[in-house]
Amino acid sequence: MLLATDLLKAALVCASSEESRYYLRGVYLTTSGHMVTTDGHRMFVARLTERPSIDVILPYADVAAALKLAGARCTEIEIDLAANRIGQIQFTPVDGAFPDWRRVVPTGEETPSTKPGANDGAEHVHFNHAYIGDLAKMGKLLGGTSMLHPVSASHPCLVTFGEREDCLAVLMPVRRGSGAQGEPGYGAIVKRRVIG
Repeated sequence: MLLATDLLKAALVCASSEESRYYLRGVYLTTSGHMVTTDGHRMFVARLTERPSIDVILPYADVAAALKLAGARCTEIEIDLAANRIGQIQFTPVDGAFPDWRRVVPTGEETPSTKPGANDGAEHVHFNHAYIGDLAKMGKLLGGTSMLHPVSASHPCLVTFGEREDCLAVLMPVRRGSGAQGEPGYGAIVKRRVIG
């Protein structure tokens, strides 16, 4: 099967680098016809033109090495799952179960909390600045701008890339610490996990 290199490069941005979460340290190809990566705070999903014959997690390092060997002008890279090969690189699939990524993709039916004082509306959403920068890089790789579509401060945010309909990202807002102004924890940013 052939995969677009722009999608693979964008996917690697969201792959985990945590050793303890080894099952997220790669690119997940699923028989549903999707490619997914996540570090638990952000996620990238692309619709594939071919459905893989098996669910498999390709190791991050091997995907990055294959892309480097293919060169900047290469637009597609071949993946042979029967031979465990991506481009010119042999890989050993990551032995682990990828989390259920579909449960965090926004459906458009999410609504802000109606509790008094919840401050949960889209105007109260905060994001990790480094992740916003990464989304901009992904948008550049994918030939469009990154558009955030926040619903509330407690729901994952859908991210689209220009006119691309074959991919999306999901970004979890950060939560502000509680407490009164001037007290420890007030305004502190607390990261929340999207998945895994």
